[in-house]
Amino acid sequence: MSLILVGVDGSDASADAVKWAAGAAAAERLPLKIVAAYTSTTSDYAPGLVIPQDVIDAIRAEATAAVQKAAEVARAESPDIEVSGSIVEGDAARVMLEVGEHAHMIVLGTRGLGSVKGLFLGSVSTSVAAHAKGRVVIVPAGSTTGDGPIVVGVDDSAISDPAVAEAYRQAGIRNRTLTAVHTWTPLDADALHGFGLDQGEIDEMSRQAVEAVSERMSGYSQDYPDVEVNRVVIPEEPAKAILDAANDGASLIVMGSRGRGGFTGLLLGSRSQKVLHHAHVPVMIVRK
Repeated sequence: MSLILVGVDGSDASADAVKWAAGAAAAERLPLKIVAAYTSTTSDYAPGLVIPQDVIDAIRAEATAAVQKAAEVARAESPDIEVSGSIVEGDAARVMLEVGEHAHMIVLGTRGLGSVKGLFLGSVSTSVAAHAKGRVVIVPAGSTTGDGPIVVGVDDSAISDPAVAEAYRQAGIRNRTLTAVHTWTPLDADALHGFGLDQGEIDEMSRQAVEAVSERMSGYSQDYPDVEVNRVVIPEEPAKAILDAANDGASLIVMGSRGRGGFTGLLLGSRSQKVLHHAHVPVMIVRK
């Protein structure tokens, strides 16, 4: 199913996600499908409670209105794309994972405000990003689609290859520059000085890291000769390095599902939460 899938709930965060997804659909030349998840069941605290039919109908109507509103936003953002929509009963994360199992990309916002609740809460976005098989983009509320660089974290092993390949592809189709960030130690320069390393030793380690990263990326540069690449190779905590690079006006952060070396655990646990919670631009998670 070659399409872009975006989840909506009628909130402002939902609209931001739809705008980004519509732009992605235009860039990828793919149709856009809009989905609103809703539930008509009670919680475990009231398992025997029967919800009146008129309440269920109201919930469905609100979900339908959210999809219709999102379709208008999408068409205004990218008039030439094909747009479809549906509402699906069920847990929001499960719905997005099931409907988006074969999608080219799943797009979610970071929080929801409407009564079609839960779709954009952190736990849902994190769950979908962790379990979806392909690309997942988390769009922060209030973010805008600019023309800044694509930022990607680069390891000196094959672990980061899927993210690097996707970052090059995104830079190519969007005509963006690419900023490749590699951290060869999770310690910053001041900490290394504290361990007795002088500046010359630190510079030599950085030089070796630059060579390793350049060799790792050489094949992609041949495949995308028109993509301008800026390399940031520093001693630094990985999530901070990526966030700092993105704060210079990036349009997208691309990250792999896991890392090794300087990027160990970047998308597993506290450091993944740091990037997803503190980034002011969309974050794309790429799994093999």
